[in-house]
Amino acid sequence: MVILRPLFHRQQLCVSIQGNFSSDVNLAIRAFEGRRYSATHRCWYILYSEGALSLLCNVLGAFGEVIFCDNPEQDLPAAILAGEKVLPEVVLPAEYAAMLKTLRYSDATLENYCSQFKSFLQHIYPVDCQGITVEIIQSYLLYLIDVKKVSISTQNQAINAIKFYLERVQQGERTVYYVDRPMKDRKLPTVLSEEEIQRLFLNTLNLKHRCILYLIYSAGLRISELLNLQRDSLDADRGLIYVRCGKGKKDRITLLSRVAYAYVCEYLELYKPGRWLFEGPGGEMYSSRSVNSIIKRSCRLAGINKRVSAHTLRHSFATHLLERGTDLRYIQTLLGHESSRTTERYTHVTKKGFEMLISPLDNLERTRTLLSATNKGI
Repeated sequence: MVILRPLFHRQQLCVSIQGNFSSDVNLAIRAFEGRRYSATHRCWYILYSEGALSLLCNVLGAFGEVIFCDNPEQDLPAAILAGEKVLPEVVLPAEYAAMLKTLRYSDATLENYCSQFKSFLQHIYPVDCQGITVEIIQSYLLYLIDVKKVSISTQNQAINAIKFYLERVQQGERTVYYVDRPMKDRKLPTVLSEEEIQRLFLNTLNLKHRCILYLIYSAGLRISELLNLQRDSLDADRGLIYVRCGKGKKDRITLLSRVAYAYVCEYLELYKPGRWLFEGPGGEMYSSRSVNSIIKRSCRLAGINKRVSAHTLRHSFATHLLERGTDLRYIQTLLGHESSRTTERYTHVTKKGFEMLISPLDNLERTRTLLSATNKGI
């Protein structure tokens, strides 16, 4: 049985998809155009429209009973019942996504740009794309800062999405649509110690999951680079991993650990993946959400309380190499950084040389102890 319920999610009226699904129903939901997953509500959902709801009922009805609970007093939050604004459903210009694909932007960037530009169009509705002005853009950015209180990174993503439409799709002048950008936060990366890395691995018992963590840490891979690995990406004879179409559409090589490769060989023998080295259900590419879920679960078991993601393992790779004396230029090459300034931030988190330093408080304590011992001697 499939249960459909009204869902108010991210200021939009949606339809949640709940129930105990068979594998066939699960595949049908995954194949349904426009379906999304909410980690907050732990369910699949679609944006509400009469057409989408009718089509969803027809698709899922082929597998069994579909029930739609349409009692608003029971299922919708007070925000809608109180008459608060529900964001309008707007359609992105077809050429927007087409241009992103033509210029070979990554799938993650395409999804992010489309989401950001759609949010902008929803905010300025009923003004359409042809009515965008600098004043409207500035007003929207102030809304993001004052009302939504978004991060600097999200604010810059919104600017990029809007500018892409105006400058690339509409071929407008950059000087006309230029928007000042906020200063980025210069945050230090989170790094795990070597002892914490060992505990993380020891608490990752599944063979496939351990292979994933080993490769990210031992090679300094971005999560997208890990997910795009194929069998021929690993060169055991030369001890190298070929990273193809990494960030900026650039290829590079990085290290292939002997320990990691031994586990990979065992994994390949057991799992026998097809196109991708790590695959999800149905032979699809493994998801980044699954990778980060593995890491969070292992950190919890290992008693690591830091906020850790796949990128934390990449930061740890670079920092540990630096602490063991590896030249910064080699680390830059292994990580695939365009600028050495990006790599240099690891010099701010390494503990190399700090073991020779003594806190002035400890010096005071040492002096007090010596004085006390001298006085007792007198």
